[in-house]
Amino acid sequence: MSWIDPRTARSLGAGHYHGMTFGWTLLVVLGLLNLFRGGIHVFKSDGGAASIAGIDLSQNAEVILTLFAAMGVAQLLMGVIDLAVGLRFRALVPLLLGYHLVHQIAAALVVWWWKPLPVEAPGKFGAVALIPVVALGLFSALRRRDAARGNEAATTPVSTQRGVEA
Repeated sequence: MSWIDPRTARSLGAGHYHGMTFGWTLLVVLGLLNLFRGGIHVFKSDGGAASIAGIDLSQNAEVILTLFAAMGVAQLLMGVIDLAVGLRFRALVPLLLGYHLVHQIAAALVVWWWKPLPVEAPGKFGAVALIPVVALGLFSALRRRDAARGNEAATTPVSTQRGVEA
């Protein structure tokens, strides 16, 4: 017995993704990035806190390392989901890129404004840098491939294409 109905898996597959290639490709890249970052946060002895982010671990090191590891586990899981959707269940690409866009905006607001990070960590700048990239990815995932080529059928509402009047 499968954990997912095969009909559901087919309906979420690559054949049901109508966006541009950049959308799903970006999601695969984000998945690899999440696996890389998560791996560092979980498996590196300092989680990258001191060696990469420059965070002082002389006080509350255990708490900082635990929080970094927890963040890393979330990144590892998100990376697996990103790759599964980008490579197999592409109909969910716009949903996941929408999630990533909201996540990046929230992360940027937290580390720059609400609870500013006192060090110049790469993630502080990456949170801001990824916002326009993910926004462009979401736009391309929502835009039909045919519309990018100027195909008139792509701009016609789906209900009209199937002979159903709106």
